[in-house]
Amino acid sequence: MTRHPRRRRPLRTSVAALAAAVTAVALGPASPASPALPSAAAAPRPVYAPGTSVSQLQSTQVMVADRTAGTKGTWARYSWNGARWVRVNAPATAVFGRGGVVPSAQRRQGTSTTPAGTFSLVHAFGAGNPGTRLHYRRVTGCSWWIQDPGQRDYNRWRESCSVPASVARSSERLQSYVDSGLYRQAVVIRYNYTTPDRHGAHSGAGIFLHYARSYTGGCVGIDSMSELTATVRWLDPARRPVIVVKA
Repeated sequence: MTRHPRRRRPLRTSVAALAAAVTAVALGPASPASPALPSAAAAPRPVYAPGTSVSQLQSTQVMVADRTAGTKGTWARYSWNGARWVRVNAPATAVFGRGGVVPSAQRRQGTSTTPAGTFSLVHAFGAGNPGTRLHYRRVTGCSWWIQDPGQRDYNRWRESCSVPASVARSSERLQSYVDSGLYRQAVVIRYNYTTPDRHGAHSGAGIFLHYARSYTGGCVGIDSMSELTATVRWLDPARRPVIVVKA
């Protein structure tokens, strides 16, 4: 009887197939290719408020007082609406110091000049809060703005009913200006405020935004009480408001 040799199974192929099956079970069904990650958003392009070098990246509320002749000039308020600057002020004229407008680095106390530059704001004050979000101080009969360079609180508010005569002579009793209408509503401009220079260049105290008709002692005035009140009400510290004073 003739014996035929047994046919061997292809073990190598069977083992490879088994390994592939185990791998498929472990990994599960193939997942679709992951979507490409979006590219990083481009940085916003600065858009400058008209006539200024202030963009919406720095402030979204910009006031511009631009002297055109003598102690008078143009007044504008601009609000950034997310896409462009919108002018929001009512008609009004800006009023400046009777000594003119000079660069803030050259301004000196006692010259009745208005400092030019771009300034942030400190707080508002007056006869009563018209609805502003700025910090607001109500003036009393004992409210003073100290302008004596020898005083510790130079270029600051002092609430005192016993200010020495020597200090009072060179300072402002705020209630008197409220009564006259000039400071019925006002805003402290941050000129020479943080670390005040008491003498020489860049000196001076009490630079405010307030009501005025013909000239100021160095402040920025607006000749419309309704526009001034609307301005104070409009100001919002969350929007980092600034005032640009131009010579």
